[in-house]
Amino acid sequence: MTTTTFYFKSLRNETLKLKHTFALWLTAICALLIPLLFFIVYIVKWEKLIPAEGVNPWNKFANEQIANSLPALVPLFIVLITSLIIQVEHKATAIKHLFALPIPKWSVYFGKLSIVIATVFVTYTMYYGLILLNGNVLGSIRPQLNFSEFSPEYVFHIKILFRSFVSVLGILAIQFWLSFRFKNFIIPLGVGMVLVIVGLIAARAPESIYFPYSYSMISMNPLDEKTSDLNLFWWFPTVSWYSLGYFVVFAIAGFFDIKRMNVK
Repeated sequence: MTTTTFYFKSLRNETLKLKHTFALWLTAICALLIPLLFFIVYIVKWEKLIPAEGVNPWNKFANEQIANSLPALVPLFIVLITSLIIQVEHKATAIKHLFALPIPKWSVYFGKLSIVIATVFVTYTMYYGLILLNGNVLGSIRPQLNFSEFSPEYVFHIKILFRSFVSVLGILAIQFWLSFRFKNFIIPLGVGMVLVIVGLIAARAPESIYFPYSYSMISMNPLDEKTSDLNLFWWFPTVSWYSLGYFVVFAIAGFFDIKRMNVK
């Protein structure tokens, strides 16, 4: 088989295994939680949330959901989802069984890593889709909120979501390696939770630029709506490059570490 064939077979196998785990439910729950809460608030307190004349209600509705929830929720989601997906392989020493098969170890490792990345990407997509859906439903139920009179700032929202997604790739690689490395589910989960909390607390410190668990928070600032869409720095601020660096280093280092596992 060719390199490409091994990789895509691994992706297919990992996708099939994902269907039998709680990971899919967790993805849906995390994507739904904040949009649902905002929807309920707007339904109950709609009279207090009517925008001033000429003001786009999507700015407050969408921007607040994205900027206020992603920095904390996405890192926690990554800690949970990586631990859940890899825990399936740790049961009954399935990882050793996989690595004992006549298939390249890299296809197993990077196939599963790709699935984790895809799961996070799907969560972002579902999250934004639900925000847009809820806004349109609110516009139909409560025309006074003026959602139907304005359009969401799609490009600006995609910029924020993209920056956030890139900013968490570093901790995704770290948590993926930890979850692969330790059979005990509690170790990567506990370490990840502690580091996420530390990252949120330390995000305001200048030194946090070197701490990947702060990147999700840092990526939200500064957000300048007047910046040109073609400005590369807006799409890839400094924190994004640092996150990509951590991702490459830990993805490769993690593979070589796992490759040395005893499969006998």
